[in-house]
Amino acid sequence: METANQAKIDVSEAKMKGEIGAKEREGLTRQNAAKIDAETKIISTQRDGDGKKEEVKVKTDVKIYENQREAEVAEANSVLATKKAGWSQQAKMAVGGCITTRS
Repeated sequence: METANQAKIDVSEAKMKGEIGAKEREGLTRQNAAKIDAETKIISTQRDGDGKKEEVKVKTDVKIYENQREAEVAEANSVLATKKAGWSQQAKMAVGGCITTRS
């Protein structure tokens, strides 16, 4: 009888240890899955951020280039306007000189 009772106790303890082991494995599986999900989200967010940084950098470089070209065009227009003003002044002086020599 004692041996039968001990056998029942041993079986009960084995079942308990088996159930505890199964729950521990299930918990560890969930924890590892959650950890992997969190790490994946972090990496994904970092890559998104890197992509946005590169996009901003490219847009900034393009804007700088466009501004430089606009400045060069404005400078060329200014030089041209100055030359035209000089030519206009010379033309007026030439016409004025012709008028005074005829008098």
